[in-house]
Amino acid sequence: MNRIITYLLFFLVGINVMAQVNVSGTVVDKENHEPLAGASVIVKGNDGKIKKYGVSKKNGTFALTLQAVNGCRLEVSMMSFTKKTISLDSVSFPLTIELEPGKTLLKEVTVKADRIREQGDTVTYNVGSFAQQQDRSIGDVLGRMPGINVESSGKIQYQGEDINKFYIEGSDMLGGKYGIATNGINHDDVGAVEIMENHQPLQVLSGLMYSSKAAINLKLKEKAKATWTFHGDAGGGYSWQPSGAIWDGELFAMAVLPNFQNITTFKTNNIGEDLLSQAADFFAGGRGTSLSRYIGVSLPGVPNLSRKRTLFNRSALVSTNALWKLGRGEFKSQIDYSFNRVTAQAANITTYYLSGGNRVVTEDRDGTDRSHALSGEFIYELNQKTSYINNTLKTNVSWDNVRLSMTGSLPNDQSASLPDYYVANDFKLIKRFKDKHLVTFSSKNEWESLPQTLSVSMSGDFIRQHVKDHSFSTNESASYSFTVNGITISMEGGVEGYVRTMKSNLSQMADVSDDMTSVVNTNYFSLYATPSLEYWVKRVDISLNAPIIFAHYTFDKALANRSEVFFSPSLSINWKPNNRFAIGVNGGLGRSPMDLSLILPGYLMTSYRSFLHGVDDFYTSTSQNVSARFSYKHTRHGLFANASVAHSWNHSPYTLAQQLYGDYVVYSYSPAKSNRRSFSANGSVSKTLNFMRGTVGINGSFRRGELHLISEDNLVNSVSTSWLVGAKLYGAPLRWLSFDYRFYFSSSQLALDDTKASWLGNVENDLMLNIMPHKKWEWHISGEHYRNELTEDNYKNMFLLDTKLIFKYNKHLEFSASLSNIFNQRTYNYTTYTQLYSFESQRWLRGRELLISISLRK
Repeated sequence: MNRIITYLLFFLVGINVMAQVNVSGTVVDKENHEPLAGASVIVKGNDGKIKKYGVSKKNGTFALTLQAVNGCRLEVSMMSFTKKTISLDSVSFPLTIELEPGKTLLKEVTVKADRIREQGDTVTYNVGSFAQQQDRSIGDVLGRMPGINVESSGKIQYQGEDINKFYIEGSDMLGGKYGIATNGINHDDVGAVEIMENHQPLQVLSGLMYSSKAAINLKLKEKAKATWTFHGDAGGGYSWQPSGAIWDGELFAMAVLPNFQNITTFKTNNIGEDLLSQAADFFAGGRGTSLSRYIGVSLPGVPNLSRKRTLFNRSALVSTNALWKLGRGEFKSQIDYSFNRVTAQAANITTYYLSGGNRVVTEDRDGTDRSHALSGEFIYELNQKTSYINNTLKTNVSWDNVRLSMTGSLPNDQSASLPDYYVANDFKLIKRFKDKHLVTFSSKNEWESLPQTLSVSMSGDFIRQHVKDHSFSTNESASYSFTVNGITISMEGGVEGYVRTMKSNLSQMADVSDDMTSVVNTNYFSLYATPSLEYWVKRVDISLNAPIIFAHYTFDKALANRSEVFFSPSLSINWKPNNRFAIGVNGGLGRSPMDLSLILPGYLMTSYRSFLHGVDDFYTSTSQNVSARFSYKHTRHGLFANASVAHSWNHSPYTLAQQLYGDYVVYSYSPAKSNRRSFSANGSVSKTLNFMRGTVGINGSFRRGELHLISEDNLVNSVSTSWLVGAKLYGAPLRWLSFDYRFYFSSSQLALDDTKASWLGNVENDLMLNIMPHKKWEWHISGEHYRNELTEDNYKNMFLLDTKLIFKYNKHLEFSASLSNIFNQRTYNYTTYTQLYSFESQRWLRGRELLISISLRK
């Protein structure tokens, strides 16, 4: 009996299955026939009621099973596409459903995402709510977010301070070289930007060591995760000055996988885009080798004008950066190569302020600078709550060759060879035990060689200045820290060693001196101890550091050997009463050793008519400094504000001196007390304008510096003062219109011995309009206006106009044509002042340029 019932059930189920209909098919984009994932697929009956609902898969396919489809219709819809309806009577399956791009109208329901959200110490910006049609990289969008400032190099500041980490999905792949990501990652791949305030990057120090810095984390969209993303641009055209072909190209690839990240990019152009700054390490501090270039031959630059207008370049950059997660740790590699060929022309007039009457020198310069740089950084890092290990091996090799021809008061030809070879290894181990105890060991070793050669042909004579300069530095330390009742007490002790050899030689020049050779061996050995105390109480952090150093210097008979003790205490207080306000005060004082590169017994030629003569004795200087910061934010209102002031004093027993010998200028240091004082103030306020998806901001700065100099054996008191105010406004008031506007006004004055020169001002206006007459077309119109005061009441105005037309064939492919410097402006004049001279210059600009480009996005 049971067997009969079982057969009967199978028979009834079979009849039911045979009666069902499988509604299946594929949803594709009608324009490119690519599959569409996430499309809504609905089957409705004659009465309009939904019988079955589904969503297309990643490959665009769908499948719905119904008892019958007579009288039914299929509706397929998706955001940004026109809905399509198909009668299911007399159709065969599977179907191919082509959706046409179009507008999707949302009725009755409005969904609005917050532009800025805040949770604890994390502020989250919605990228889509700040992005405009003309934006390409995530850096373009970051610059529109209130509280964030982005430089053209990609360097980021939050509330007026540099960030201390740049993460992509929580991983620090790039370190300080995050400009590659800022200027490379497509903003459409990023869903949100997180700002983590008071970010302590070392988990082992969390809760023990306070940090006032912020970090950035990019939260990618799902489409950019667990896959490779690519985009590329290629363009070519013609330039009117210099006349000839121009090009611009970029390839960018990124992978963000669970255990692997990679960013690789290749860029090349000759249209004035500076690529070298994009590969800079923004977290790099000063090198322990303490070497600096003496030879100062370089091409003329142009202040107060966009670099893209003045840079005549042929540049290329290749950068590959990778991160592998190995168990609990990470291994990272960063390899960069860059090539840069820059040419420049300028006509200059330099006026030296002398007690017996001013001296005027005219120069017409024409030069070329060729540079290559190869760098590699290899890092292993373990960053956990109980332990931290980091070993960083880095190397940098660069070659820089400059050629400069000059006519005017002193016709000459100069060439400089300026290579740099650097290797360093930095190791740090931190162990945390019993939650409140820390032990730290660190070791840093650096070696650098900085040879320099200057060759000058002048008046039938050939002069060569050659410098061999190399050094080795080592710093080994250990520290112990413990916390009791909110007080963290630390003691660090270490030893530092330094060895440097410098030799310089120049052919005889009787007009200046017979002493043209220097041999300096500078060595020192130091022992140091740094006790510190940090106290957290009621959202106030108080930190006191009191480093004390004993150092013994030897100079191999160039100077007398010396032993010195240095003590430089500092105090910082940070108060954050709530998540809106933050206030910080810092101060310090102490003694410090001189710049060892100033120990130079003989004369060294730094350019064709400039010489340097160092000090003849070791000296120390004293200094005091105090600074304060304030920041405020109200994320719900989109309001961010910050301000800072700083004042410093420096006292030295030597004073910079300028002396003219015929046509030559000698800079040296005289044994006379020198007091320097500087004051600075900065501030900015920015706010969202939600009614037009925009942002408005204002900023200002003030600088005042006072120092003493000696010119032609006369003591000169110099006071330089400058200030700047700026404003920016971004927005999209209409669906088809968006704009960017920036305004800057600056003014400066130089006073010598209470004789004040006139204030000279500069004005800059930048405006960019983006017009979208059709969903496939964009038209950019951008202009710059400069108004520079050359002398009192003598102004020079300049207008520069660009335009660009973009056709978006589809979401992956677009074409563009741009015309820059439409008015074909060719020269630019400006004047600057220093404590010892004024400098008037006329520079050549990039002329009119036409560029046709194609862009691909994956």
